[in-house]
Amino acid sequence: HMRQMGEAAGIPIEPESQTRLLDATMDMEGVLLAGVPGAGGFDAIFAVTLGDSSSNVTKAWSSLNVLALLVREDPHGVSLESGDPRAEEITSGISSVQIEQS
Repeated sequence: HMRQMGEAAGIPIEPESQTRLLDATMDMEGVLLAGVPGAGGFDAIFAVTLGDSSSNVTKAWSSLNVLALLVREDPHGVSLESGDPRAEEITSGISSVQIEQS
């Protein structure tokens, strides 16, 4: 539908080459959905995969010079954090440092 909307507006939201890539991706086993994020254009696509099928998508995209940026779900699910969880290890390391004067 994005392609049709872009054609109607005269804007290349989903260029033909992206449509072919998305269609091929959707035909792969384990791919739940694929599309063009945001306002479209020619800069990005996405695919949501099940299990280990992301490796097949990565191989297919790489053969077409498309870089896959992989992300995975957190095994703990969604949680409320008080601060940036990436900084916890750094913060605890800094708070355990003791400076001795000579």
